[in-house]
Amino acid sequence: MNPIMQQLVNHKVNSLSSTELLQLSEQYQIPLNEQQANKVIQILRTEKINVANTEQIHRILNRLQTEVDPYVSNVVQQLMQQFNQYL
Repeated sequence: MNPIMQQLVNHKVNSLSSTELLQLSEQYQIPLNEQQANKVIQILRTEKINVANTEQIHRILNRLQTEVDPYVSNVVQQLMQQFNQYL
């Protein structure tokens, strides 16, 4: 895993706004509405994300699945997979 790219992706995920999340979902043609984006950001803000920590990523995806809905969890997982190629 490239440590510089990992650091960049971590920074982006940890500083992501709901507006940016909506732009990313549109860019990758993954439907997401404003309310869902706000809930995702609210959950992401509960802890500092490290994309290399698979346990943490699974825990967050499970929270999204139970606290928001399974669809949103899948959307976030798809968006995360777009960046896996850089790590």
